[in-house]
Amino acid sequence: MFSKQEQRSWINIEYVRGRTTRQCHQGLQEDCGESALPYRTVARGVKAFNEGRQNVADMRRPGRSSGSEEELYALSALLEGDRRHTIRELARETGLAHTSVLHILKERVGLRKIASRWVPHDLTEMQKWLRYDAARNHLERYEREGEAFLRRIITLDETWAKSYEPQMKRQSNKWRHYGSPRKSKVRQNPSNVKVMVILVYDCDGVILTHTVPRQQTVNAQYYCSFLEHNLRPALRKKRRHFLQNPPIILQDNARPHAAQAVADLFDRWGWEVLYHPPYSPDLSPCDFDLIPKMKEPLRGIRFRTVPEILQAVGRSIRTVNTTGAAKGILRLPHHWQWTVHNAGDYTEGQ
Repeated sequence: MFSKQEQRSWINIEYVRGRTTRQCHQGLQEDCGESALPYRTVARGVKAFNEGRQNVADMRRPGRSSGSEEELYALSALLEGDRRHTIRELARETGLAHTSVLHILKERVGLRKIASRWVPHDLTEMQKWLRYDAARNHLERYEREGEAFLRRIITLDETWAKSYEPQMKRQSNKWRHYGSPRKSKVRQNPSNVKVMVILVYDCDGVILTHTVPRQQTVNAQYYCSFLEHNLRPALRKKRRHFLQNPPIILQDNARPHAAQAVADLFDRWGWEVLYHPPYSPDLSPCDFDLIPKMKEPLRGIRFRTVPEILQAVGRSIRTVNTTGAAKGILRLPHHWQWTVHNAGDYTEGQ
């Protein structure tokens, strides 16, 4: 979930690049979802930046102060002892009203209560720098070449399609009356019924869904065979423009992808490989866009056989192509911007 300050920073970047208020708001909705700032707030932000505002932090609002120095000291002392205190506990300990405690903490002290976030990896400073440098270079190239750069990108990755994928928490939410019992969900035991698929897509949709045979390991030899006998013929058939204008390959740093034999194959074909920094699923459209969208309709359904899984995967991919939902490559500039803004660290909410 992006903070208001992070969203204002993004609006400022987009305003400098010449985006309109409506384009800024649409971009926020694509990246932030329900947590995106409302259109009126975006419009006020664009107007403020147009009038010369540079600061993206909250402006201090005029009004009477709330809370004495003694109350402020008492709350600060309690939080020094335990940062996990609830508003109810702080109000009980100090004798203040809940609203007073909330106002003091938010308006006077400038605190907000946030939970720890899960991140893909505990990044070192060198890894953050590699992410920052890659995102900055890709962003500069995008600013030079425009959308034509993105439309040359083909991204691919492997993923497991399993007999059962649990529903996301938001998928199981239901409207119920107060006092209604909460429905229980039983933890499912893992199953050996699964199949690995390789997904390939570009700005126009999914190009290829390849099923890896059972007991087959995706090593460098198999990956080279897939590229030569599956991907290349699919491009000749479905994306003939890549015959004149070779694609740019975006893939992660798995061993088969980084093998010298794969690099030699791309060199022979004249295909460029876009640098992808280590531990960066947030910069891989397959990870943050296509694979979650492919698996979402499968969640909460138990499949008994591999053919049933593959049929469901095929239906899901056709829906993605029909609706044009796979927009991850077109959203890459926003992910590069967030990475540069965060000095290479992960962005909260991604």
